[in-house]
Amino acid sequence: MESTSLPAVFIGIHLDAARVNVSAVSETGEILAESYSPFAPHNPINSRKHLEINPEIWWEATRVAIGNTVNKLRSKLSSPSQLKAISVCSNSGSLVVLDRAGVPAMSAILPEDARAVDQVKSLNYHGQEHCNRLGFQFKPDSPLAKIAWIKENLPELYENACFVHQADYVVGKLKGKADVTEYSLAMKTGCDLVEENWPDWLDYDMHLGVRDKLPHLVALGEKVGTVSQKASSDTGLPTGVAVVMGTTSQTASFLASGAKRTGDFSLILQKGMTVSGISQRIVIDPLEQMLVYKLPHSKWLFSVESKTGAEWVNVWFGQDSFRELESQVKELLPTTYIAYPNVTKGELFPFNTSSAEGFISPATDNKLAQFASCLQGTAMFERYCYQKLDRMASAPDGQSTISGVSSLGDIYSTGEWSASDMWMQCRADVTGRVNRRVVGQGGAAFGAAMIAARGVHYKSLETASDKMVSSEAVFFPNPELTSMYADLYTNFCTLMEEQGYLL
Repeated sequence: MESTSLPAVFIGIHLDAARVNVSAVSETGEILAESYSPFAPHNPINSRKHLEINPEIWWEATRVAIGNTVNKLRSKLSSPSQLKAISVCSNSGSLVVLDRAGVPAMSAILPEDARAVDQVKSLNYHGQEHCNRLGFQFKPDSPLAKIAWIKENLPELYENACFVHQADYVVGKLKGKADVTEYSLAMKTGCDLVEENWPDWLDYDMHLGVRDKLPHLVALGEKVGTVSQKASSDTGLPTGVAVVMGTTSQTASFLASGAKRTGDFSLILQKGMTVSGISQRIVIDPLEQMLVYKLPHSKWLFSVESKTGAEWVNVWFGQDSFRELESQVKELLPTTYIAYPNVTKGELFPFNTSSAEGFISPATDNKLAQFASCLQGTAMFERYCYQKLDRMASAPDGQSTISGVSSLGDIYSTGEWSASDMWMQCRADVTGRVNRRVVGQGGAAFGAAMIAARGVHYKSLETASDKMVSSEAVFFPNPELTSMYADLYTNFCTLMEEQGYLL
């Protein structure tokens, strides 16, 4: 890999629903400059419930945000040659329709567009085996459903069309041609993540004749070109900067959390809880609550969301009272009061039901006991999520492909509530796992910069993470408390079973 006496710098771009975020990050993870630019106002809704946008709006915002970032960066660089690579991530649902010359043939179709409802039935019928292996069903937000709609309703346009995704379009603007995509970005467009190809059934069963209209499939972190002269003029980037294949926003955010090895988990604790981890085999959820993405070296990222998280703080106690109550309950933990702190009726994961309701047992009017039990109950719910995911990721012979509670895999915590040292320590003690709070929590743009670094500077994503992501604080399980919490956790599971939740 490349070596230089001057520190290398990488740019990450994240396109979300409303704006583009750009971060310039050093090889050691320092954010040197960042900028964002909102997408220009547009009215994407017409009378047929179609949602479209001119894809040039994305590029214009990206061009401006990159330019602002480069301007801020100049005073911090000794030489423009320090800027080594750039990568782009986005949601996977938008479909960009190009002609054979690479010019937009129509407005891009947004994920929320509902025109392709009828096409979904045929896709899931003909692609049944494909969907079963990957653990998902095509939906109207899938680009492949929109492609099928275009073939049926706009056949003349379809004849000479090519199809890419939002991030692919911006990558094309950077390097001169939109002709590549990444496996996970392309999953909803029909990519077989296991075989890493566009499957035969798209043409032979669906009769779409589409595989030669789709971009080349590339793994994230692979160099796919360099910044062109035109892109340099548009953005201020030096020509020749490597363009590295990005990925989905979700994958980039996960990488930015610091989790990187099999057995690590990323947890975002907000109103609900988002848990993501790495497995050595694809994890299939029969209830389709899980999102799965492809990582290099035959690894898989999986992610689930629960409704149970920290919403109880505001609803039951008030956010302003958290610090005051937190300082008073430390000595009450562990507590024999068992709580399932769900304030929103219903749950998604680790069980799916519309009737789940929170409880504290035994009932008490003691506010401090209630608060302590909810802190502890959130951690116990979190522990159960990890154990459920461990079981789901087990190989057919029962050998887990991720690590259980007793393993060395760490939790990388982000979200506003990770700022509480007391709660972080409680979660470490309950789960029996090292709990890390990440510096900066740079988000998807930071993750995209890490991918750019992987493309030209570091030999692996793990190395890039080790060098670029730092833990602000580390909380180690207290063996004595972990043993005490183990008995209380058994009581928690028993009560949840009695409620009919953990079957």
